Amino acid sequence: MVLSVSGRRRFCRGALAGGVLAAVLSPWGMALAQPAPVKATLTLAEVNRMDEAAFVAAFGDTYELSPWVAKAAFTKRPFLTVTALHQALADAFRTAPREQQLAFFHKLSDIGDRTVKAENITAASKLEQSVSGVDSLTEADHERLKKLNKAYRDKFNMSFTIANRRNTKDTIFTQFERRLGNDLAAELASAIQEEFFVTRLRIAEQVSGEGVPRVYGDLTVHALNSVVGQPANGMVIELFEMSGEKGRKVAQATSNVDGRADVLVGRPLPIGRYELRFAVADYFRTQGSTLGNPPFLDIVPVRLYFENPEGSYHVPMVCSPWSYAVYR
Repeated sequence: MVLSVSGRRRFCRGALAGGVLAAVLSPWGMALAQPAPVKATLTLAEVNRMDEAAFVAAFGDTYELSPWVAKAAFTKRPFLTVTALHQALADAFRTAPREQQLAFFHKLSDIGDRTVKAENITAASKLEQSVSGVDSLTEADHERLKKLNKAYRDKFNMSFTIANRRNTKDTIFTQFERRLGNDLAAELASAIQEEFFVTRLRIAEQVSGEGVPRVYGDLTVHALNSVVGQPANGMVIELFEMSGEKGRKVAQATSNVDGRADVLVGRPLPIGRYELRFAVADYFRTQGSTLGNPPFLDIVPVRLYFENPEGSYHVPMVCSPWSYAVYR
């Protein structure tokens, strides 16, 4: 079906009026796509049947190399939900003596430390740093990080803690520099909160059952072809994490028959700047449209900022070979 000019105008006006073009952010996950299921290795029922030794073996490294946290949390069994399990661990750490908390952060390896010995870091921590990119920095950024680590140790006598999987490389640097201005009390509170985020993600991916905390976000798009007033099936959309004007590709998806695509799901959305790139010209070539050489619109970029790693972001776009519109 091909719409007349007036029909196309009614289609676009209706899309706008009906919220089709609205970019929706819902911190509590009420948008179109839901996170992929967590692939857990334990069930909550299995956890509640554990004796203390088994419980400490399973969760002794949740708070990095600190089985004393798991021992304290074990006394709170049975856990009605996975969230309650994590809260028991978090409460055990939060209510520990200040000296014990400071000792915990003191012994942690420094973020991005390439010389750390295997026995001083968990596999989970290595993975978290790998995902954020802090283990593969340029030499200039690595030197910058080393200087920040030294300044932080000199001031607070502990390791800088941040939930790597919830932050981009640029955001980690920004937070590092900002938090160096804290006093010890404020910085300890920040470190405890970040460790809460780190361990919540670890527990959610380790244990399945009732009340798993939401730890993933999602980015979805909806592409609409305004020439024919139909969904744009088969459009390629790429997502780049931005650092200045440089982009690192982190995801790619193709719109389906409804014009929808899940660009990034099943993981936290790291806080930071991004660019969506819609391959508009390539899509319209497949539709047999006559394009200029070069085409008037080729790749359409849309800059975004994610501020909630567990949130749902939806970005619809209406386009033709000569125009496009997005709307929040």
